[in-house]
Amino acid sequence: MAALAGAPLLGRSVARAHLERAIGRAKDGTGSFLWISGEAGIGKTSLLDAATALAADRGVRVLRGTAWNDPGTPPFWLWVQVLRDAAGRAGREELLARWGPRSAEALSLLPELAAASGHPQDGTVDPERFALFDAVEGVLAAIGAEQPLLVALDDLHWTDPGSLRLLRFLTRSPGAAPVVVVATWRDAEKVPDALESLATELAAHSERIKLAGLERGEVAELLDRAAGLRVDSEEAERLRERTGGNPLFLVELARLAQDRGGGDLTALVPTSAEAIIGRRLARVSQACHEILAVAAIAGTANTVETVAALAQRDPVDIVAALDEAVAAGLASEAAGRVEIAHPLIRDCLVRSLAPTRAREVHLAAAELVADDPAAAAEAAHHLRAALPLGDVARAREASRRAAEVAHAARAFEEAVRHRAVELELAGADLAARFEALLGRGTALLALGVLAGARDDFVQAATLARARHDPEGFAQAALGFAAGTTGFEVRLWDRAQLDLLEEALVLLGDADSALRVDVMARLSVASAFAADADRRRDLAEQATAIARRIGDPRAVAHALSAHCDAIAGPADSGRREAEAGEVIANARLAGDRGLELLGLRHRIVALLEQGRTVDARADMAAFELAADHLGQPLYSWYVPLFRGYLAHLAGDMTTTRACADEVDRIGALTDSHNARILAAVQRFWCAIEERRTEEILVELRRLVDEFAEAAPDGDSPLPFFPGQEPSLRRAALPSIAAVVADLAPDAEFLSTLGLVTLAAYDAGDPPEAAAVLRDALMPYRGCWAVDGIAAGAMGPVDRYLGALDLLIGDLAAAEDHLAAALADAASAGAPLASAHTKVLQADVLDRRGGSGDAVRARELRVDALGFYRAHGLVARARELEDRLTGSASPADGPSAPARAEGRFRREGDVWQLAFRGAPAIVRHVKGMTDLAILLGRPSEETHALDLAGQGGPRQGGTGPALDDQATAAYRRRLAELDADIDEADRVGDADAAARAVAEREFLIAELGAAYGLGGRARRTNDDAERARSTVTWRIRDAIKRIEAAHPALGAHLRRSVRTGTFCSYDPEQAVDWEL
Repeated sequence: MAALAGAPLLGRSVARAHLERAIGRAKDGTGSFLWISGEAGIGKTSLLDAATALAADRGVRVLRGTAWNDPGTPPFWLWVQVLRDAAGRAGREELLARWGPRSAEALSLLPELAAASGHPQDGTVDPERFALFDAVEGVLAAIGAEQPLLVALDDLHWTDPGSLRLLRFLTRSPGAAPVVVVATWRDAEKVPDALESLATELAAHSERIKLAGLERGEVAELLDRAAGLRVDSEEAERLRERTGGNPLFLVELARLAQDRGGGDLTALVPTSAEAIIGRRLARVSQACHEILAVAAIAGTANTVETVAALAQRDPVDIVAALDEAVAAGLASEAAGRVEIAHPLIRDCLVRSLAPTRAREVHLAAAELVADDPAAAAEAAHHLRAALPLGDVARAREASRRAAEVAHAARAFEEAVRHRAVELELAGADLAARFEALLGRGTALLALGVLAGARDDFVQAATLARARHDPEGFAQAALGFAAGTTGFEVRLWDRAQLDLLEEALVLLGDADSALRVDVMARLSVASAFAADADRRRDLAEQATAIARRIGDPRAVAHALSAHCDAIAGPADSGRREAEAGEVIANARLAGDRGLELLGLRHRIVALLEQGRTVDARADMAAFELAADHLGQPLYSWYVPLFRGYLAHLAGDMTTTRACADEVDRIGALTDSHNARILAAVQRFWCAIEERRTEEILVELRRLVDEFAEAAPDGDSPLPFFPGQEPSLRRAALPSIAAVVADLAPDAEFLSTLGLVTLAAYDAGDPPEAAAVLRDALMPYRGCWAVDGIAAGAMGPVDRYLGALDLLIGDLAAAEDHLAAALADAASAGAPLASAHTKVLQADVLDRRGGSGDAVRARELRVDALGFYRAHGLVARARELEDRLTGSASPADGPSAPARAEGRFRREGDVWQLAFRGAPAIVRHVKGMTDLAILLGRPSEETHALDLAGQGGPRQGGTGPALDDQATAAYRRRLAELDADIDEADRVGDADAAARAVAEREFLIAELGAAYGLGGRARRTNDDAERARSTVTWRIRDAIKRIEAAHPALGAHLRRSVRTGTFCSYDPEQAVDWEL
């Protein structure tokens, strides 16, 4: 820090070692990011100075930026300094040649080097902000390619959120280039929540250096070497305790003691470093004090000439006062500028000036920068601070200009701040309030703060209505509807629809781009809430108007709305063509958001046609553009598309990881679509892995929270995979009505496909299957795509083949499945191929012709190999079971005959059989519970009745188990499992019986102490204890059955319900031999 100029850097050996290693890595070609934090005066800036000196000695180039504690600081001031340092005296053309054309965006931060450009405020999240971030990254990488680089950033607690977001962007992969970034942050500083959150995130991804106070010996050495003061060990310890070992505090204290001619240092310690500074300010001349205070108010405009003008003094007086301040340690040597030595000193100076005099200085400072467009923020700050001196309207207009400059520079947080001041100064002026609200809403929308933006747009619409301003009302309505790009449109939103409808009426019939935007957005927002014909009419009319006025952005917006209005399998080809027009017109208009929306539409249209190769090309283009922009609003689609392709390939591990990434990125912009589609991908993972019951709870929650997750309402849900068999059976008579009510939209094929999967597993009757087949038949040759490329469901012909099997039309089934296999192969969809082969094997089993059994076995073996290779264990087990019993082909899922099974105890083992395959499982009490339930299909049995079958339990369990006891129980269970396996292996029946008995006892104890999900119970109630005990026993038994007989285990897991009342409710009746 400047106040310690000439003082040694003590007690920082560990921190210096971190910096030396980072600089050494940069010399070796690897970058890093270091975050130095600590309280005010602890030595952060001194350490940063040491880092820059060390870097320079090692041949590493240094660029530096320091944040400024002044509301008038221009947006991205931190990076303006860094880029100016990097540019030196070079001109724009020279820099473009040196850094590449991409650097033009970065140069836009420097008024002296920026080209004329505009950034429209159209109410959308501005992707150009991320082009700026990418450009700055490119500049630093270009410099680093020539010479290792250290970027030193000081006092980040005073910077703007946009500057921190740029830093976050630059440091997301710190090792990619030989660039070291070192940043300092003051702890315990009161900063806005947004800044604090960003700082926390940055620190978490950095190499952190936390500075603490100096130790006793270091305190004594600092005082000696910095001020020539000698203190003994005890006095050094007392000083360390009183000052916290803060170097600034200690040196200022030493200087105060010197000014007083010595004395007991500990007696001089006031409550804070600021108090010390106040005492020292009192010792300089009044003229020096006032000139320094004026310089502190001047902010970044602190040249000698500027300070002289503001202080109304001769420049010679300024230089004399500066010399006095430097001698007193209050200012630093700086050619032509009045540099205050430390931010704490600057704060004290500003507070020391009389309020009226401070306002006069602010007003004079505003006059000095009034004609400088680059100083819009400074002018706005000074005019606001000068009030009530000066004109309120002028101050408000300055805030508006500052907001526009910040928005154009993509410093949206600063734009929001300036708009808030503008709104405050608008008073009762309705027109001024409207402009401020519309502007702030637009900036909040660009930041992705949707709730805040929505509030501002509602207020703006109310003002526009009162002022009879149709254009203003339409702008507010569009802002409320999240702008014109349309990546995240709220559905089922009555307030949004009402605003858009009113805007359309107020605008009248005249052609305009604004009318196009309102009609297009109303069409999309009316999904599921208005007649489909009206949605199409609105989009078609908007397209016609846009073509008449020749506005490419309006054409792109209208056509994207039309693509949405005709979503569904019937118009895939048309949507592909129109999406191509969206892309082309968006590129003409320079609207990257609309371009990405066009790519999204075309990707889905291509996938619905089974043209995966073409869709992959568009996905790659989307990913390239989204990665370049770095905006979460767009970038969560990248893992979504990757998850779709992984599903297509049968890699459900990757699909699940992609779903998690969709969730993570989508949360950054509060995207409902991201949450819904991530859940859809996890749902498909569960389906492919035969775990559907685990995801239905999540789907139910999503349907309750987001109506758009189930546009057809609840009616199809009982027919989905994983539902309770009794629920499906009860709903089955209504299946024709449910299917008839489905709209032929984007969810049509996916809904029918899901219902078909469940119908095949349940063996639905032919008449129910015929309803589904008739609905799907017009779309033979299409592909079913769940959501916006969330689930790769495969060819519709596969589902038609399954339905033909249920109906008994084997010839049609063969035809459809052959087509499905060819389509899957053409599209590169091996998972769909494997599923289709399983169905083909079922057809051959049903037909039973010569050679059919052999061919069926070959098909199942092929599918089995794929399932095993891709970790689809449950599906592999099902096929293994079928192959084991393939000598006697099963009737297939549609066979009306009742299945047969055996579940009979013989001594210490249970003889099991299901679907023709036998197994043996050792006795545990849960097996007896299951046998009772199997003998009472669809009947409820109280847990107390089951708990009593093995003999009454005596007494209670006492208090719930503590963590240590629970861990011991679980360890012992694992040991007993190993003992049982070993006893079985060597044939020691007695040892196995003892281990099983002990295991039963432990399970019962745990069942009494813990509930579902491992939640500890604290009750001795008999019914509750029976419920938990029986639940644990039955789950343990099913787990053992699954290990010996996967098909039977899966059947029981789907069909057995536990709780206070337990039941066995199979999807297909089974005749059990008990």
